[in-house]
Amino acid sequence: MVHPFFNPAQAAAFDALAPKTDSTFEVRYFHVHGQGGMSRTLIAIGTGGHSRLTNVHEGDWPEHKPTTPFGVMPLLTETSADGKTKLQIAESDSIERYLARKFGLFGNGSAFEEVLVNTFANNTQALIMEIFNKFALVEDAEVKAANKGSLITDHIARWIKHHEEHLQANGANGHYVGNKVTLADVKTEYVISMILGVSGDELVSAEKTPAIWRIREEMDKVEGVAAWKASEEYKSLDKENFEFLAY
Repeated sequence: MVHPFFNPAQAAAFDALAPKTDSTFEVRYFHVHGQGGMSRTLIAIGTGGHSRLTNVHEGDWPEHKPTTPFGVMPLLTETSADGKTKLQIAESDSIERYLARKFGLFGNGSAFEEVLVNTFANNTQALIMEIFNKFALVEDAEVKAANKGSLITDHIARWIKHHEEHLQANGANGHYVGNKVTLADVKTEYVISMILGVSGDELVSAEKTPAIWRIREEMDKVEGVAAWKASEEYKSLDKENFEFLAY
């Protein structure tokens, strides 16, 4: 039997909702930022805040896990403004790219700029997963400490070197492509928090990596992001994220 998320009957819903920006959104995930954090940020950017975002925090995961397509979250449900049409998407990367395309976060719409955004975003996503797997999700303190050196040397430092150069080449304006927010910016703003969790301000700061840091400064100026980060819900997620994932 085809899983509901993969049912071809959803095609009509995608055709109807993909170009719409007035939908409401439900993100089902744990009560942390984790792999759901960037999807929430994209929704905040696209909708100007969090009034059309509902976060469902899975409290009975063992029971619901078998009902998901791959036994993992986040999961996204989008509902049309009139409440008549819904679609569902699994996997964080698919969710993020769908939302980025919906809200015009792939540059100026040209094939070239979309490729550029995807290239920078993919490279940052690789670092995000390295930090998740070798630091954030590691419970053993000794193993986490042992992983830190190679994580910094082999992954974080290299990422910083290349991305600082590419951002400087774009004028150090707080964006990877042109002069507007893209998916690549969202991912880097997220990984900055992860790097700070690993090493404090030893590696990234306004002084040491001005072009990378400018990404965070520009993101915080986006109305929807500022409103989301100022909310009590975000602050609660932030607190638990630090407690459980160390960033």
